[in-house]
Amino acid sequence: MSRTRRLTALTQMLAGKRYSSQEELASALGRNGIEVTQATLSRDLRSLGVAKRAGADGSTWYELPGPAGESLDRSRQMLDLKVFVNETRLAQNLAVVKTPPGHASAVARAIDMLEFEGLVGSVAGDDTVLCVLHDTATAKRFKRHLDSIAQTTGGAQ
Repeated sequence: MSRTRRLTALTQMLAGKRYSSQEELASALGRNGIEVTQATLSRDLRSLGVAKRAGADGSTWYELPGPAGESLDRSRQMLDLKVFVNETRLAQNLAVVKTPPGHASAVARAIDMLEFEGLVGSVAGDDTVLCVLHDTATAKRFKRHLDSIAQTTGGAQ
């Protein structure tokens, strides 16, 4: 059994059900044809960032870490957009967001976290973020939204 396959199975199990002990997890893995020692399971849980959580009723369970987006504070996201978006320009359904050198990655992450309806995705360079939107109308709405956050008005439509 490859480590990758074992970690994938473990992740799927933890996403679908609450397990309160490593013994319970090891047993469930075994039922799925994955035999694992307690030491290996412990290392796997640590490498996945799994934590033991407690409920209000005193029960405990293993929980996968939340998506990366949850760990980035909303105020930091808004700060990145306010401070580092210099200009947004449109070319049909594409938006090109200019940033100071070295800040495009943080701005792209903040843009992705907006979960803007119609944003297909973003790609960051050093000082430029390319945002792909569903259509031209959506791109215009996106630019207006980003400009209102960043308080910029520059850029061609």
